Parts: sequence; structure tokens; C-alpha cells
Amino acid sequence: MEGDLKLMQERRRRGIIMSWVREGHQNQLSRMDDLQIWGMFLKLGMTVGREQVITLLQDLAVLDYIVFKQGMNEDTGRTVISQIELTAAGLRFMTLRKSNDDVQYNQG
Repeated sequence: MEGDLKLMQERRRRGIIMSWVREGHQNQLSRMDDLQIWGMFLKLGMTVGREQVITLLQDLAVLDYIVFKQGMNEDTGRTVISQIELTAAGLRFMTLRKSNDDVQYNQG
């Protein structure tokens, strides 16, 4: 049961990220980074750590829904992700508006 809840939360959070990235593109905003996404989750009152955000972004990249630049902050030694954008598969997912086993579609 707990595993099912965790999977549902991850699917939903992935979908939220995809919606934010798509909305930013549609509004011709600068590409997002992991810190912005983490802050947006916190503003929504969602309990998520910065490392969880990094993992969610990496998951979406493995699924071929997004691409980004990944580096290391020399001062902190932490992974940083920037220049997040949808791939063709990510855009198709957002256009079809259908959830799947990996991502829950969320209206932006």
C-alpha cells in the first residue's frame, strides 16, 4: 500500500514538472532549473526535497520526456540541473493529455 502511494506521488510530481516546463515554453520564459522547480513545489505546500527533485528530473530524462544540462556546484558538491526542456516525446505526452504508467498528466 505504501509503495503504491509513493508511486502515485512520483507519477503526479513528474506530471507537474512536465506541465511547468510546457507552460514556461508556451509563455516564452527562460528555461527552468532544479532550484526553481523545488521552490515551486514548496510554494504548493508539497513536501519534496531538493534531491527528490533532481531524481524526478533524471527519471523524466531517462524516460526521454525532457533534456537538460547537468553539472556540479563547485562550492557545495551538489548536482545542479538547468536548461530544462521537453523532448519530442515530452511534447507529444503533453499534447495527448493522457497519463501512463510513468507520468500522470496534470493540467498546467
